[in-house]
Amino acid sequence: MVQAARVLSPSRQGGGATHPVKDGPADPIPLLFLVTHFDRGGAEKILARCAVGLPRDKYAVRAAALQGRSRSVAGELTQKGIPIHDLAMACKWDLRVLLRLARLLRRERIQILFTFMFHPTLLGRVVGWLCRVPVRISSERVMAWEGRGRRLLNQWTVPLATHVVAVSDRVAAYAAREFRIPPDRLSTIVNGVDLDHFRPALRDRDASPLVIGCTARLHRKNDHATLLRAFARLSTRWPEARLLLVGRGPEEPRLRALADGLKVSPRVNFLGEQPDVAPYLAQMDLYVQASVAEGMPNSVLEAVAAGLPVVATAVGGTPEVVLDGQTGLLVAPGDPSALADAMLTLLADPRLAERFGRAGRARVEAHFGEGQMIRQVEALLDRLVECHLGLTFRPSVGWVGC
Repeated sequence: MVQAARVLSPSRQGGGATHPVKDGPADPIPLLFLVTHFDRGGAEKILARCAVGLPRDKYAVRAAALQGRSRSVAGELTQKGIPIHDLAMACKWDLRVLLRLARLLRRERIQILFTFMFHPTLLGRVVGWLCRVPVRISSERVMAWEGRGRRLLNQWTVPLATHVVAVSDRVAAYAAREFRIPPDRLSTIVNGVDLDHFRPALRDRDASPLVIGCTARLHRKNDHATLLRAFARLSTRWPEARLLLVGRGPEEPRLRALADGLKVSPRVNFLGEQPDVAPYLAQMDLYVQASVAEGMPNSVLEAVAAGLPVVATAVGGTPEVVLDGQTGLLVAPGDPSALADAMLTLLADPRLAERFGRAGRARVEAHFGEGQMIRQVEALLDRLVECHLGLTFRPSVGWVGC
């Protein structure tokens, strides 16, 4: 028997699959964000910020996860009154999730389906098209990382999406080229960060050991192994320096073993997943991220917003956040020696590091604020609703036919 999607928090029930144009004002338009799980990853953070930030008189937002067992982000959404759903996908071959998703779309009368990450995007495009969801948006969040099979599946299903949103200009160029997406169906909306929450903190470098840190998930893509090797290299110059790794992930056992092998374990702190990384950023003198692939790294954005100088790899959209020689230093991926040299440069020159930190904060304020991101998402949704549903929103009136 196919299990129905579990409702983890209450939502208004409805029937049918279409949102007809009325003569009078229409209710807020049902919108579903779909993600793989509710872990505290980059895509999940952006989903939560958009779900909470979109105006509720315009959009009735819900969120669903293919595998909703993790409640890290789900709890935050529930507290903000966002209905959440667990589609209870047992494994990637559990095709029952297709029927659960279809039933959810029809029961909630979803008119906009916005998907994040590979499996939700693949399933959402197919099921959303079959259920005749008028607006189907996919988010492209990384470039040149998925294998050839996934790239082909993405290319084959992208015509089923009404629009694709890339998280950086580099990702947009890659998606247009790789998946043959025409310009009128492709937009760039960069990730945004809470500028009030992530703020520079005063820290006395002379009063405590130097602290280097990274808050990226412990995943192969983020290449913490190269970071550990670079940290070991600078130990001869800065033997008292500490490394904070905030986050969890499948690579943790291997990384702990590597730290032991490099004889740096006493100075490396694996802190696990934290509901708020801001207090840990406040302890750092330098933020380092050694990813081999990126779209628009939230962890780097948060570090820059916190006024930290950054050393990162020149992959994906990272160079759009970290300007080499202006707000931080960029190196090639997979090169521990180059990463260590860049770290040493900033640790040895506090004035340069401070200047990078100030310039980075100013850049984030100008281009990567959370409010700016939400306004851009709202403007895109409004345009797609007008195009595909024939509705336009009038303040104090609501949605009316064009």
